Amino acid sequence: MELKAHRAAWSGRHRENSLAALRECYAEGVARVEIDFLLHGDEFVVTHDRPRRGARPPRLGDALEIVRSAPDGPTVLMLDAKADAPWPASVVTRLLRVIEPVRDRIFVGSPADWNLRRLREADPGLALAFDPQYYLTWSAKTEKLPGRVGAYGYQDAHPLALRRTGPALDYLRERFEILAGLVPSAREMHLRLAFFERMLGDGFNAADFLHSAGVQVDVWTIDAGTRAWRERVARAIASGVDIVTTNTPKQISAAFS
Repeated sequence: MELKAHRAAWSGRHRENSLAALRECYAEGVARVEIDFLLHGDEFVVTHDRPRRGARPPRLGDALEIVRSAPDGPTVLMLDAKADAPWPASVVTRLLRVIEPVRDRIFVGSPADWNLRRLREADPGLALAFDPQYYLTWSAKTEKLPGRVGAYGYQDAHPLALRRTGPALDYLRERFEILAGLVPSAREMHLRLAFFERMLGDGFNAADFLHSAGVQVDVWTIDAGTRAWRERVARAIASGVDIVTTNTPKQISAAFS
């Protein structure tokens, strides 16, 4: 199991999604790091939300220069695309141009499967990660997407969720077969940890299913100090999860070393 530093958080001394935080992760040899990005104006910037007027978030190119200049090491960087609108071909081309110098040291993830497919078509070898939260998830609150709780208790607007036609295990297997086909050859699937745990309770181990298709599983987000965090991380590891995303990787690493 590997830990992924959410928004490049390692020690907590630096602002999330900052260049200083990213440099620290590379200096510490963190196995997995994630930063958010979106297209703002005419350039890609590192931020989770659209910048406020006058804000100057780091440019994605400057963040990737840190990756390029870092010595070879274990760190893999995920670029989490915060864009739902379909990318025109010109945006795809520009993004690929920006990431080209570090293409083999990063991968791109998003819940927007339509944009991931655009990247796949333009660069078949680019590593991609898909989060199916717009289609199927579970959380204590109703998310904006999928926006509806189906017959099996999951948030799912698919016709298979309209009524119970069999065991939850069969429903989940069928849904994951569909989801796995949305981004062909994705290397990872990212799942909300509470969703993953709920499926285990229904007898479906998403990690086992996805591993059989050659896909790794990343669960998000669990932090040290939250309720039952040690037990939840241990259960995720025992269930075959490959990556755990956290805002407190240093503390969790110490607890499980």
